[in-house]
Order: sequence, then C-alpha cells, then structure tokens
Amino acid sequence: MYDVRVANLSVRNRQPAQDLARLVDGWPHLVVLCEVAGGWPEVVRAVDGYQYVGRRDGTHGSREVALLVRGDVEVVASDVEKMSQAVPRSPVAHDRWAAWARVVLPDGQRALAFSTHRNAWVQRRDGTVRQLWRGTREYRAHVRAELALLDHHARAGWPVLGGGDFNYRVPCGKVRFVQDAWAFAPHRTFPEIGVRYVAHGLDGVCHDPVFEPLGGLDVISRTTTGSDHDWITLTVRRAPARS
Repeated sequence: MYDVRVANLSVRNRQPAQDLARLVDGWPHLVVLCEVAGGWPEVVRAVDGYQYVGRRDGTHGSREVALLVRGDVEVVASDVEKMSQAVPRSPVAHDRWAAWARVVLPDGQRALAFSTHRNAWVQRRDGTVRQLWRGTREYRAHVRAELALLDHHARAGWPVLGGGDFNYRVPCGKVRFVQDAWAFAPHRTFPEIGVRYVAHGLDGVCHDPVFEPLGGLDVISRTTTGSDHDWITLTVRRAPARS
C-alpha cells in the first residue's frame, strides 16, 4: 500500500512548526505541497525521514510547489517546470509551475510524484468561469502543459501518483455534477488522458489506474491546522493484473 497526501500549506499559516507533525502524520510515502511560502520553507525543507523536491530560489511560483518523498522511496529524477505565465498585477495569477519526481516505491513500483497549483479566481461563486480574464487563459495553458507532462512521463513508464490545488470545485453554484463542469476542470481533463481524479473541494489527488484506491480520502481538517485548506490523503495499492 502507498499513501499520497495533498497539503496546501497556506501562505497565511502562522504556525508551520506546530503543523509539521500533522503534515507527516502516518508517514505517507509522498506529500504533495502547495504554497511553500511564508514561514514554511525553512521548516518543510528539513523534515526528518523525507527528501525535499523543489526549488530553493527563483520566482515565488517556482518555489511554492514541491514534494516530500519518504526516505525509503528512491528518487530517480526530478524537476520543477513552468506551466503558465504570470498575469501582471494579479496576486492570484502569478507564474505557475509543477514539481515532479520519478520515484521507485518500496516494492519496486514506479510512479511519477507530482505537485501542481493552478490559478485562483477562475471560477465564480455561482460555478461559472471568468472566460475573458487573462488568468483563465493562463489556466487553460497550464492544463495543456500539465497534461502533456503527465502523458510524456506515462509513456516512459512512470504513472502519476500526485495532486495539488486546482482551484475549481464541484459542486459549486450552478455546477452540480461533473458533467456540468468546465471543459478545463480537473474532473474532466484528467479522465481524457486516462488519469483518475479524486476531489475534495479545490484540491484533489490524481492517479493512474495502475494504482487502485483502498477506500476514500482521509481528511485532516483545516480547523486543526493553520492552513485554510483541508489536507487529504489517499491510500492506494498496485491494481491487480488483468487476466
């Protein structure tokens, strides 16, 4: 079994040191990080038993997505790649990047650990999308780059096991069901490339079908941390081979 956790740490979190124990509680194999900023960098880059995969310098966008990889998981290769451009003078549409690592899990299973954080403010409270806003155009560019990256690694034998903050939710206002969602929502784009998406609010886990979930998401409530997002964990296993 393998555990992948998605945690938006929140740039406004005032208690990173206090929350660190919750972040790695249960010792998940992979921890997907968003908003590595504020007081978090110095805390999260030196977690006992984990390797930090992410940038230590560069733009805010390139530094705020990262991964924690458990010590018994081998990191074969890793990088942080640009997904979209910044929107000038927008605090919610800075340059957006994705962190990835080709990893070998303890039993030899390969995976692509993956962290992404798409633009905010794209979806209105009534569920509709701000189609003409430049940030929405960059969101679409982000999706295209993201899917191309995942497809590239999958073709090379590295199936995705990751997630992030996608800043789109279902249900929301008029959007009650996945079939009503925007064409660029993760609920629809991941299945188009054969990847499954397990959503919780704005966040979610994405995984290749080679990984089979064992139950639903385990949720660490935002009321118990300094973040403004719940932290979610999905436990998976290698799917049985088809006869």
